[in-house]
Amino acid sequence: MTPLNNLLRRLPHLLFALFFALCGSAFSSTFDSAPFVPVGGGPTAVAVGDFNRDGKLDMVVTNGFDSSLSVLLGNGDGTFKPQSLIALDGRPTAVVVGDFNGDGILDVAALTTDVFVLLGNGDGTFRFAGMFGPGGFSLATADFNHDGKLDLVVADGQNVNVMLGNGDGTFKAAVIYPAGDGPTWVATGDFNGDGKVDLVVSDFVAFSSVEVSVLLGKGNGTFGSPITTNLSTGGGNVAVGDFNHDGNLDVAVGSPNGSATIAVLLGDGTGNFSTPDYIITGEDPSSVATADFNGDGKPDLIVVNGLSGDVTVLLGNGKGKFAVGPNYAVGFSSSSFSAPPAVGDFNGDGRPDLAVPNVSSGNVSVLINLGGGGFAGARVFRLPQIESFVAVADFNHDGKKDLVVGGFGQLSILAGKGNGTFAAPVTVASGSMIGNFVVTADFNGDGFPDLATVVGSSVSVILNKGDGTFTAPKTFFAGPNITWLAVADFNNDGKQDLVVCAERFVVVLLGNGDGTFQSPIDTSVPNDTWQLAVGDFDGDGKLDVAVTNQNSGEVSILLGKGDGTFGKPHNFHAGEAFFAAIAVGDFNGDGKLDLAVSSPNPINSVNLLLGNGDGTFGNPAKRRIGAPLGESMVTGDFNLDGKLDVAVTGSGADAYVLFGNGDGTLKPATKVGSAVAGGWMARSDFNGDGKPDLVVITEGGATILLNTSK
Repeated sequence: MTPLNNLLRRLPHLLFALFFALCGSAFSSTFDSAPFVPVGGGPTAVAVGDFNRDGKLDMVVTNGFDSSLSVLLGNGDGTFKPQSLIALDGRPTAVVVGDFNGDGILDVAALTTDVFVLLGNGDGTFRFAGMFGPGGFSLATADFNHDGKLDLVVADGQNVNVMLGNGDGTFKAAVIYPAGDGPTWVATGDFNGDGKVDLVVSDFVAFSSVEVSVLLGKGNGTFGSPITTNLSTGGGNVAVGDFNHDGNLDVAVGSPNGSATIAVLLGDGTGNFSTPDYIITGEDPSSVATADFNGDGKPDLIVVNGLSGDVTVLLGNGKGKFAVGPNYAVGFSSSSFSAPPAVGDFNGDGRPDLAVPNVSSGNVSVLINLGGGGFAGARVFRLPQIESFVAVADFNHDGKKDLVVGGFGQLSILAGKGNGTFAAPVTVASGSMIGNFVVTADFNGDGFPDLATVVGSSVSVILNKGDGTFTAPKTFFAGPNITWLAVADFNNDGKQDLVVCAERFVVVLLGNGDGTFQSPIDTSVPNDTWQLAVGDFDGDGKLDVAVTNQNSGEVSILLGKGDGTFGKPHNFHAGEAFFAAIAVGDFNGDGKLDLAVSSPNPINSVNLLLGNGDGTFGNPAKRRIGAPLGESMVTGDFNLDGKLDVAVTGSGADAYVLFGNGDGTLKPATKVGSAVAGGWMARSDFNGDGKPDLVVITEGGATILLNTSK
């Protein structure tokens, strides 16, 4: 083999090692949301066990960037105490837990350039036992020679290295076994049913097929020659289980090589496997784990998608087949090589939960099992491109809420399944600038929700054909530099109209009831407009408009005349200099409409202005967030206490709910999920349980936050 070919052959492993070496640059139960547990820089692996013998599950996490091990003692409710750090010699890539010295206390072995063994003291602390070679990519433990002492096996990218334990926390020199063309991941199991521990190895080599190899154990600590199965995609870690209940062990193999599929291989009891079954999951699904997540007695799978920052649930039918379930948001790996998750019952309810290391974001996502195969983690649905705006309606008339997402030249529909999950996005319109500020209403009176979106200085209207498909867009001029679009009936003719913010004007386009609109009607305001909200603020039966002004710290109220025109604007102080979002609701229960405005600069607050019922408003009551705010806000009774609440996106990595007190004030903000700057939000009941849920457009796609209020 030439030096160049040898370099190409080993290139993935060099990149893998470089990735592990260099990466690392308040929770509410009202919504499903995965809490993040802080650890060291670049967490690369996680394992679980009860290290302080209090009956509560703890975690150990290897930190590749910090060359350290994080010990996190569990509180028994799915949360963890602050980490304790243990320095390691070298950058770790894997970790396993076991009693290596036979004292009944759990120990830890971390894989760096060697195997770094730490013996447990029984109180959650550890002492150094020694370093044993060689290092590598993955690590597993079992009793290979039936002497009652745990042994170790390391996959180093070229060979499999077996180290027999001495029973005192030390290990004999490694015995080397070839396995495939580049063994990267190793796991253990009895694949031929002889009661002896075998090894299963997956490998990944550039410009070569990937393989899974089984090395049958002889029961004395030695292993036979590899039995190899070729795959069209694979190279990730291996999860072992009896997926079809035939008494033979099967495997699921992740795929970090640019694929969107994992491989499931059913064992025949001899160390061989049937033809692989490939399952589409997410973007670079390199890591898999198995357990019975929905409690039906059949093994399921969890897949970590390295490049899309989420995990996919695959529910098993007990016959070796798996149904693709929802996705749940976790942190990001910034690489196709995601770290494998750990499975354990963190809150003591008897259900297997998940801990997922997030290499790039420097934390671990803990997903608590809600039963039925669902986890307390935000469901994320990937979009064809980065989108900005979202609205909700039943576009295909099946009684289930769908999503329309848009921005940057495209509108897509995600058909709802009625359980909080959605089908893949389908593009309904594309073109220059289409998809901004999308709204939905029945513009032609046929009973089906249509679409409207901003395109430059115009509004494009796209009519629903009644089956979830749409006509070509029709465009209507509105005004320059549009910053907001809304829909309402301003002239009380039963036909839906459109209203936009356009520089220093509020512009109404009266609908003709057939999907077309009349010429724009302009009303000037004193300052540049930003967003608007619609409501009857003076109780005369005619719709009015409240407009946030970009730099004045005021809200302009335009009282409607019932014909699409408005009276002279009246301004009311609303807080600081700049406002991002505005919403309408009755926050003090007096039957008069109030306003909520978000103020991201300079103090990041949500301000409530109580309405007097005559079109005027009182001074704002402010509730600071303490974090940067985004530009979207919705209202609803999210905790089901009969009082109106506010949900708002953050411009950092969070979304918040401020629960109402019912007197026109708000409680402190509660973090409920992940968002990004400008991430748009909408409210609806996505799973049919009668509770208001949220959808937020995030960097990873459409994130669904299901309401778990009792």
